[in-house]
Amino acid sequence: MATSLGQLLDALADTARTTDDSAAARADAGTALGHLGRALAHLRRDGVSPFPGDGREQQVAALAAACTELGVRAPATESALTRLAAAAADTVGVLYDHTTVTSRWAVATAVAETVTPLAEVVAHRLPAGPATQWHTEVERQAALVQQAAALQPPTRADAAILDRPVPGPAVPASVDPARVVPDAVGVLLQATVRASDPPSVTEVLAYTIAAQTLSSAAERLGSADAPPAGQTTAADAWRAVRAALRPYDDGSRRFHEHTPSGVAAAGRLHAVLRSAPSDPTTWTASLRASVTSAAQHLPTLATQLLYRTVRSWADKGSLIAYARDVPPREDRVAAYLRGYQPGGLVRVDATDLQPVAGALHNARLLTLAAADRAADPGARATAGFPRRAWAANRAVLDDPQTPVALSVAIQQAHQQLQAARAQRSGPSRAR
Repeated sequence: MATSLGQLLDALADTARTTDDSAAARADAGTALGHLGRALAHLRRDGVSPFPGDGREQQVAALAAACTELGVRAPATESALTRLAAAAADTVGVLYDHTTVTSRWAVATAVAETVTPLAEVVAHRLPAGPATQWHTEVERQAALVQQAAALQPPTRADAAILDRPVPGPAVPASVDPARVVPDAVGVLLQATVRASDPPSVTEVLAYTIAAQTLSSAAERLGSADAPPAGQTTAADAWRAVRAALRPYDDGSRRFHEHTPSGVAAAGRLHAVLRSAPSDPTTWTASLRASVTSAAQHLPTLATQLLYRTVRSWADKGSLIAYARDVPPREDRVAAYLRGYQPGGLVRVDATDLQPVAGALHNARLLTLAAADRAADPGARATAGFPRRAWAANRAVLDDPQTPVALSVAIQQAHQQLQAARAQRSGPSRAR
């Protein structure tokens, strides 16, 4: 089942605070600190500050070394604390493509906060010697990192990385929304984060269908504050993205023998939510929780599709379209006159892809509002709710300029859908 780095660190800290005072528990905590040292060393290598030689880099490196040295001196074990810490350290590596310098600083501060309760477990009856000296150093360096975090706190947007879902092994036969939805969202976020290997047009179309279905489910949960009837919704905005993508092709619009993992995940998410009752008051608690939590990550999906996919297509020139289906330009008059013939095809660039970029921008804004409406106080109080991701979304909605941008996004999404309907009803190339 999908998990997040924040959930692992929270579980690790809670388990450390409730563990018994025994030699086995101390050995478990010491080995767990060694894994957290591995995570901190990974963060330090990737960078936790935009300034070379910054004090934060030195403090994280010193804490990583102290944790590693203390872990080496602990008896080898593999109990609850060690397993959680190892999973957290592995997750730090998995999230590399998702992180920036500033978000890695947010992760480092969260890891440093988790070091403290583990160090308290180790402190009981620790004999004098090198282990005691390294334990003292661990406590000192953890305090220094936390002090630095108090002076230079991570933003809410940076801390949201701690709630990024990391999928577990896929279970295609599962129909439990509590498992399918978070796993599918985690797969979609991973599939759209790598700029070096952007998804194909066909894959993105599948992702937008899943996003539309999830947005529609989230809007039903927040129906008490939903937009007036007839107003463009977040689900409509994702449909507009698909309409904006209609003219473009990269050779992937054909039958495929093998389904990419992201497309399979999108299909599972779409199927499990389409099979749910239309009335959200009849939903199970697990379905409500999974939809509410997953919706908080849809703005990130829209952002990644914009910056890691559409812009990559533009930079690489990997898409083609008929000149008649893209914004007109003087240098394409001949191709335009050839109509829907091979000679009418042109290779598109960033200017041609502006409608797609605009549609994704609109989808992000409308999804922010839908996700916030679905996250009522009761939902936010549940244990698995991604509170950091919600806080990051809320920070955008609290910006004084957002209401105006949201109003413009609603109008533009409506206009794109109207234009798409007009194109379907008039003469055009069949898709």
